Amino acid sequence: MQPCLALTNEGRVTEYNFLPEPNKPAYTLSEAVGEALRNFPSIRAARFKLKAAAAEITLAKTEYLPNLDVLAQEIFTSHNIVGGTIIPQILDVIPIQSGNDTGNSMRGYWSSNQGVGVSWLALDFGLRRANVKMAHAATTQAEQGLRLTELDVAYQAAETYLDMVAAQQTIRAARATVDRMKANVLAVHTFVDKGLRPGVDASRADYELSASRIGLIDAEQATELSRVDLAERMGVAGTYINIDSDPIVRAPTPQFDARPVELSKHPLALLRSAAVTTAKAKVHVIDKTWYPHLWLHGNMWGRGSNVPGSVGTTVAGGILPQAANYMVGASISFPIMDYFEIKAKRKRVFNEELAERANFDLAMQILGQKDARARVLLVEARRVADETPIMVKAARENAVKTVERYKVGLANIVNVSEAERILARAEVDDAIAQVRVWKAILATGYVQGDLKPFLKLVSAAEGKYH
Repeated sequence: MQPCLALTNEGRVTEYNFLPEPNKPAYTLSEAVGEALRNFPSIRAARFKLKAAAAEITLAKTEYLPNLDVLAQEIFTSHNIVGGTIIPQILDVIPIQSGNDTGNSMRGYWSSNQGVGVSWLALDFGLRRANVKMAHAATTQAEQGLRLTELDVAYQAAETYLDMVAAQQTIRAARATVDRMKANVLAVHTFVDKGLRPGVDASRADYELSASRIGLIDAEQATELSRVDLAERMGVAGTYINIDSDPIVRAPTPQFDARPVELSKHPLALLRSAAVTTAKAKVHVIDKTWYPHLWLHGNMWGRGSNVPGSVGTTVAGGILPQAANYMVGASISFPIMDYFEIKAKRKRVFNEELAERANFDLAMQILGQKDARARVLLVEARRVADETPIMVKAARENAVKTVERYKVGLANIVNVSEAERILARAEVDDAIAQVRVWKAILATGYVQGDLKPFLKLVSAAEGKYH
């Protein structure tokens, strides 16, 4: 349905009708949840984050590979060598020259350097293994983040769908109230016109009819807002959504017994636990940083030059190497002065671990509160659903008898108005009582971290009434 407004010349709304939207399929609750899981952007983002985290594992494992470097240089340079010292350079502006001291000439010569070097970190006291474990922990955290995101998206879509069902049921009750109030207005005006009732009764009846129309408008507005929210929850914001509410409102009150909940298995608890593990892994990496590293090296290289006096016979004018060398060796590096920096880093990541542990405790508090609330809501929603039919029946009889008493002069218009309000409220409560039971079951499923039992009940109702 889509809103259709008619405005007067003064800009005031005179009609607020809802017309059917053509060619729009009506989603069942199961279909709406499935659409949300397929389309919602946060799920796609969580999946990409998981893939990125998995790639970090591969990246961490590459640290076990040796370094293999190949270098080839062809140089045309002058050859003026002066004895002295060149301190290490930040920008590498001055190339390093080799050979004996020479004169000062700008004549250029060809020279070449080619070589290959292999180096491998043979011993790191567990640093690389710690990095791999940290990558695995981050991947597990991303997996739990995806599970929680899927649970949240499915829950929010189902909850908004049920809100729209409740709003539609409220519209039906409000329309019934408007119809009754129209009949009452006609009867009251008839009595007033015949002089059997004072004129104030007609004004009061007109007021009550107008108030019931405003109630209908409010219900229609709530429905349309729920429709907008549902489209957003399904990942198709801005799209007009129709729903099939019959399976929800026509099915008997669903029977669902909340099983004992192991809150530590909820995706939120698992996510927070994985965050603790990741933070702990970071501490372990820092602990492994301040250790010696043992490197093994192997190099082969050749050099060529046509500078006069070069060793060996010049090959291709110095373009190809004319003398070769090799080297094998080992080196140990130990960043002694990094101790203070590493100590500060460890203090930082250790406090991050403590913060994540506090977040885990908070998550357990939240889940415990949600579990208790869901159980209360489920019990009380069932009790209300059992009572509302009795309440509607009594309110309807009261309204009918009050109208009859009014016709024979035993009741006034205030009594009639109050009876109609009681009936309207009872009809609304009865209309949404069934939906409240469904929402309570949904809340229970969320706390359990699994909406499959809820969706199974929904599918059974849809199969029977769709």
